[in-house]
Amino acid sequence: MELHLMHWNSTLYSSIDEAVGKKHGIAIIALFVQIGKEHVGLKAVTEILQDIQYKGKSKTIPCFNPNSLLPDPLLRDYWVYEGSLTIPPCSEGVTWILFRYPLTVSQVQIEEFRRLRTHVKGAELLEGSDGILGDNFRPTQPLSDRVIRAAFQ
Repeated sequence: MELHLMHWNSTLYSSIDEAVGKKHGIAIIALFVQIGKEHVGLKAVTEILQDIQYKGKSKTIPCFNPNSLLPDPLLRDYWVYEGSLTIPPCSEGVTWILFRYPLTVSQVQIEEFRRLRTHVKGAELLEGSDGILGDNFRPTQPLSDRVIRAAFQ
């Protein structure tokens, strides 16, 4: 699994929609996820996933600190590159910050994410679709002339 924390530049743009595709508009912090011990910081999210299992549902998580998802300050090695969104419209101009060390979560926490669905509850699914939100990645894209910088040696 991969976790994305998406940010938009509210100093330059009035909305995320306005920021998409613009220079310095979007920054995404990305972390790979591995299975291990339970992640206490993510528990606030995994505990409410059953309430938002289907498309169109939402829930507020009080007092959630996204900083709890970042690696230990001593392990904050990362790569930075200019890329694009990974979902349509796949707009360019996204600053990616990819952490070197993965987030560790429990098997139970992964299973909570695997229960998420791509459709509204009760909706008829397209033929060949099981409605499970998973394996929703796009193929690796060519590096082209992108420069990847590392914050470590």
